[in-house]
Amino acid sequence: MTERIVVVGAAVLRDGCLLAARRSAPAELAGRWELPGGKVEPGEEAEEALVRELREELGVEAAAVRRVPGEFPLREPYVLRVWTARLLEGSPEPKPLQDHDELRWLPPDEVWDVEWLDQDVAAVLEVVRGV
Repeated sequence: MTERIVVVGAAVLRDGCLLAARRSAPAELAGRWELPGGKVEPGEEAEEALVRELREELGVEAAAVRRVPGEFPLREPYVLRVWTARLLEGSPEPKPLQDHDELRWLPPDEVWDVEWLDQDVAAVLEVVRGV
């Protein structure tokens, strides 16, 4: 049995809005939207990975707030776990630095106006349900 690799996703919330990131790479994902995040490195806690990934991908300082219920399957051997997150006071505004070409703060009535990656839809549903 292949050991699962955890990918963390961040549901960054501010003023009731959810931050969405549009993929620019790889080509098969380009133009679709996701919750920012990435792989947990060996020896790293998931919450630490979340903070690191947000710093690398968006240039922000953030904190994990709470784990979103569920575990969302990706292609083998990856699995997505999502946390709500908040930007720390004094953090710069998010910028699309790696693998993204656009960011949007989506109010609740616009969350479904973007084309989410298939694997993020269930996670976004859980986030919206819990907000």
